[in-house]
Amino acid sequence: MTKAWEQALRDNRQSVLDGWSVGASSLLSGGNPSPVAEALAVELGRLLDAMAAGDPVDEPLSRFTRILAVQDIPPSKSLSLLFDIVPLCGGLSADALERFRDRVEGLVLQAFDSFMKHRETIYQLKVEEGHRRMHMALRRVEA
Repeated sequence: MTKAWEQALRDNRQSVLDGWSVGASSLLSGGNPSPVAEALAVELGRLLDAMAAGDPVDEPLSRFTRILAVQDIPPSKSLSLLFDIVPLCGGLSADALERFRDRVEGLVLQAFDSFMKHRETIYQLKVEEGHRRMHMALRRVEA
């Protein structure tokens, strides 16, 4: 059975995606076009399609949070972008809107876990690179 908010996402896909992409662009580059904002818009489209189809959102959400995790933006500000979809999906009944908000809140929690996993990976890579540099410096000193 199709949920009302899923149908609203399908019916208004382009306008929702355009509004969401504008928010992403302003978050990343102050509203100016950038390759990162374009990549994020592509991932937002994939995430929107998965949500509208009722498909699992794990993979599109992971790609979305991976892009945000490498930016120098706090998680609270980065992931607030997900809440921007709620007002873009107007015309829902009070009950459908409440269910949609619940779905988005769950999505934000899932996104936070994914975001932090990606940030941990980035920091782990930085630590490993520091160890490699130190090892190479010590080898040069000993030689």
